[in-house]
Amino acid sequence: MKYIITESKLDRVIFRYLDDKFEGVELVKGKYCDIVFVFPGEKFGLMGWKNHDKLLWSYYKVVTDIEDMFSMRESDALDVIGRYVESKYDLKVNSSDWESDFFFQVKVDN
Repeated sequence: MKYIITESKLDRVIFRYLDDKFEGVELVKGKYCDIVFVFPGEKFGLMGWKNHDKLLWSYYKVVTDIEDMFSMRESDALDVIGRYVESKYDLKVNSSDWESDFFFQVKVDN
């Protein structure tokens, strides 16, 4: 049996998944990003956000987790992560440039 799932319903499911995945994450100042999404005590974050260009950088494992769990293409996973950050943290995300910028972990400013 096939089901049609609207984008908004799929987003809600993925947002819940990300809520669980990011439970306990703190937003702190980063070395190269204005905000780094990091678990307490870690030196590297899962994502970083720059206010100047509204660019969100994401560690590749976050993206591949979404791709694998929900059978999505990389670009769709990146888009939904951007929508999640905009919704959850009220940060504007420019999704036009970020595909080439997500293969690293973001350094916390210590």
